[in-house]
Amino acid sequence: MTGAPHNPSNSAGSDISVSLIIPAFQAESFILQSLERLLAYIQSAPHILEILIVDDGSTDATSERISGYLAKHPGKRIKLITLDQNVGKGEAIRQGVQLVQGDLILFTDCDLPYAFSDLNALIETLKHTRADVVIGSRMHPDSVYHIRSTNLSYIYVRHTSGRLFNAFINLFTRLSMADTQAGLKGFTKSAARICFGKMTVSGFAFDIDLLVCARLNKLAIETVPLNFNYDSEMSTVSFLKHAFLMTMSISHIAVKKLTGHYTRS
Repeated sequence: MTGAPHNPSNSAGSDISVSLIIPAFQAESFILQSLERLLAYIQSAPHILEILIVDDGSTDATSERISGYLAKHPGKRIKLITLDQNVGKGEAIRQGVQLVQGDLILFTDCDLPYAFSDLNALIETLKHTRADVVIGSRMHPDSVYHIRSTNLSYIYVRHTSGRLFNAFINLFTRLSMADTQAGLKGFTKSAARICFGKMTVSGFAFDIDLLVCARLNKLAIETVPLNFNYDSEMSTVSFLKHAFLMTMSISHIAVKKLTGHYTRS
């Protein structure tokens, strides 16, 4: 059975509220900078009902720094929940989805690598089109990269590797998407319930899990360009580990797809 898509544009745009979920892990070195940017953003964004930061079992001072900041800036629509142990980015977001109240539910990375204008573009697309799911794509023709000269090797090595791996993802999932892994995505509330309700991949490939579910449930997916701030390069060891775990997760997703997990009521 497929889920019935929900389009919030049937309501007045000004009445549609937005919840933003931000997973955080070992972020003590930069989280205060992110909070300052978030605070400035929501002061000019009345449609943002709440920002929920989910500390995914950090062992550093991430939660303490967030709690201290929020104590000095009460009532600013930013909330924190702290998980007892590290459960993975996808599971942290899933738990956040269960707690937020907005008509639209978005998530982004805690280092805020994407411009707030990109976040607004997702919101406007969800509000004013028939989209149930909107994803940012770094491979969109209109996307712009902001990159340090010291990280130019990314263009020649990581970018090429990423394109090859994305082809592998599309081969086994039939998603036919140029970029499934950008950390900025948005859902209507009903679409979030369907996709996160079927999600069982908590790690690197949770985005693919969500998108396969959305596609099989015939939810409308739209793509928007991104302004991507590429500030650091993944180590070779991390890249290889990431690729291995992604491969294992895609195998799991393929089995779920074959067994009808995504559309089973």
